[in-house]
Amino acid sequence: MKRHQMMKIVLTLLSTLLLLLLWGTAVAQNNDSDKDIVRFGGNITIAEQQVVNNATAIAGSVTVLENAQVRGDAVAVGGDVFLKSGARVNGDVTAVGGDIFREGNVTVGGDVVTVWDGDRGMMHDMRRWGLSGLLTRVYLVSAAVHGLVVLAIAAIGLLLVFLVPQFLQAIVTTLNRVPLKSGAWGLGGIVAVILLSVLISGSLLGFLVLPIVNLLMIAAGLLGTIGMGIWIGQRTLPATVSATGRSLWSQLLVGMLILGVAGLIPVVGGLIFLVTNLFGLGAVLVSQLSHSQWKRFKHRTVSPHFLEPTDKPPQEMP
Repeated sequence: MKRHQMMKIVLTLLSTLLLLLLWGTAVAQNNDSDKDIVRFGGNITIAEQQVVNNATAIAGSVTVLENAQVRGDAVAVGGDVFLKSGARVNGDVTAVGGDIFREGNVTVGGDVVTVWDGDRGMMHDMRRWGLSGLLTRVYLVSAAVHGLVVLAIAAIGLLLVFLVPQFLQAIVTTLNRVPLKSGAWGLGGIVAVILLSVLISGSLLGFLVLPIVNLLMIAAGLLGTIGMGIWIGQRTLPATVSATGRSLWSQLLVGMLILGVAGLIPVVGGLIFLVTNLFGLGAVLVSQLSHSQWKRFKHRTVSPHFLEPTDKPPQEMP
């Protein structure tokens, strides 16, 4: 049962991805054999004597009438494929969540494949919803997930405000002093992890190192998001409020609220949330790995009192 439900979820995600990839593709007009026919939320009918390259219907059916020809593949996701007498498909005929109906004297040059032909409820629901309905449901699910993530980050941030307030304030100070450097370090950190994963993945070194690196990056990203929330809150709350003893947690709550609302904006909201978190990640890296921090660490661990010789005799105790 769990595997069956997982396959349903995967199919929904793949169908949505296919929609995004194919969105904006030109739909062929009748008697136009130079273009593919791609349609979402509707049926495709290849007229008699018509020749097309490929026919793909998402949340719809494909019908190839008598003596019509599809040079490539005929695909129906969430619908059926009807091949009338004399129809010809040079490629594959595929129905996902539907059936394939063939009359006599039908020519298929490739494979005839049906996926989940006995369980069509979800695919028919997608067809009934149409484009706007599916996109609305996808947005609602993503908005709910985004809201839960923001709430979890805010809860962790409140805990860290009481445990390590100086550490969080150091991240905010870094964002105030070197915002561009923070963004560059955040982008560079992501690129470095990707390159490292490509170079050592599949090896013993990668098996040992990559989980640790990924865990550190997740922790740094979480701290960066919390730091960005405080930074945004500092610029939103009045100066009288930010000067009180409750400033840090109140700034965090206000900043996370703003990030949460911004992330709900369709299309651009996710990009805004990603870019702001990129700056936060960079601020964490700069505050912990910059040259000034290492230099300060050296000064703290090696005291000049023990390095410089002195000729003064020790003082006697009174």
